[in-house]
Amino acid sequence: MSSLSCENINFGYDEREILQNISLSISNGERIALMGSNGSGKTTLSLILTGILEPRYGEIKCDGVSPFDDENNFDFRRRIGYVFQNPEDGFVASDVVREIAFGAENFAVPSDEIRSRVDELLEHFGLIPWASKSPLTLSGGMKARLAIVSALATGADFIMLDEPESFLDWHGQNLLAQSMDEIRESAGIIHITQSPEFAKMCDRIYRIENGKIERIEPAEVIDYIFPTSFESNIADDKIIELENISFAYEDKTVLDKISLSVNRGEFLGIVGESGAGKSTLALCVANLIKPACGKIELNGRVSIVFQFPERQLFAETVLDDVMFGPKNLGLNNPDILAKDALKLVDVREYLWNRSPFDLSDGQQRRVGFAGVLATRPEILILDEPFASLDFAGMDNLFHLLEELASKQTTVIIITHRTDLLEKISPRTIAIKDGSIVFDGDTETLLQNAKLCDKIGLRNTKNSVLSTV
Repeated sequence: MSSLSCENINFGYDEREILQNISLSISNGERIALMGSNGSGKTTLSLILTGILEPRYGEIKCDGVSPFDDENNFDFRRRIGYVFQNPEDGFVASDVVREIAFGAENFAVPSDEIRSRVDELLEHFGLIPWASKSPLTLSGGMKARLAIVSALATGADFIMLDEPESFLDWHGQNLLAQSMDEIRESAGIIHITQSPEFAKMCDRIYRIENGKIERIEPAEVIDYIFPTSFESNIADDKIIELENISFAYEDKTVLDKISLSVNRGEFLGIVGESGAGKSTLALCVANLIKPACGKIELNGRVSIVFQFPERQLFAETVLDDVMFGPKNLGLNNPDILAKDALKLVDVREYLWNRSPFDLSDGQQRRVGFAGVLATRPEILILDEPFASLDFAGMDNLFHLLEELASKQTTVIIITHRTDLLEKISPRTIAIKDGSIVFDGDTETLLQNAKLCDKIGLRNTKNSVLSTV
């Protein structure tokens, strides 16, 4: 039986120590969960175990082979598949089929076996309609599915998963749970996750905090519970009016005659399966793409926080990055606006003069969020804002939304976390195949198990992940 291990690992960025004397081992067929706060070192440890990062001290071995031994490192690397937190970080091919086949080809899998694996995984994960599409044109949820499929196609002995469930819809999460159950007989899985439900499916659970690792019991893993719901401060005037909006990518209609009205100060949830058109609708409202037909009226400045706000970062320091928006808009005191926004999202002052690219994915996400808040939008669109956030981040986001509600900011929240949405947004629209199939009370929607199943949502009253 194969094994992957690290012993007495130490690693740091510049003068800051991230991991201290970390030892961990996993055998073929085991499944391990890695948990911890944003920036604690979870992803760093997984990159070390994969041989992408080299530790300051310590050893990494897969059946006695080191990734840093030039003569044998190919043998090490071909045995490990990796799914990045941002799926795009791993994409290399021009279409979905080639993307799935790429890793297996590099692992020297026979061509007839590659074709068989690709066909089987395309069907199992519902990717056949996108087989000839560029991976970069897929929705966030479909990109996550593709990244998982590409890692599975390699037939690797060990699979590293960096929070792949964060951008998956309910159907995608169930497929992930089933697939991990299926492959555990032939591969070891290290799953970085903030999800208690996924963590409890693992054989062992570890938590990394303050550079140290400790094993914890399932009973010690708790889910975040939002404080009591807050009230929106809704005005009588319309701030968003959409009339018969339609949009298509090439020959595929994504939005079909969407009409929608949103009041100033209203909180609106948008839900639906991956690829349903949620993000496309948001881009139309933000005037970043133009609909093929229809009319859009906005009565306030709109800003959007994308699914991967860390992709919006570009400046030399965190503070400069967050200041860019208010400076570009000619707002007064952009430095004060930037600092206030960073405090709102709980980015500590010692990070302000560091490069945003030195931060963890979760910290980068907060900085990207701050850059949008600093522009003081009247309409704020959040695309999967809960993804990859730790408990502190969840709590901070809740109180931030509470403050935005008190200022009568209109907030549109696109999310698969329907359990959290009902605490925040009284009203939700559901999109299926480019059309609005529900517009009304969030709680009413989530209590309707039949409707939730139809539009691919988790019915938070009684549904659980299935591995059957």
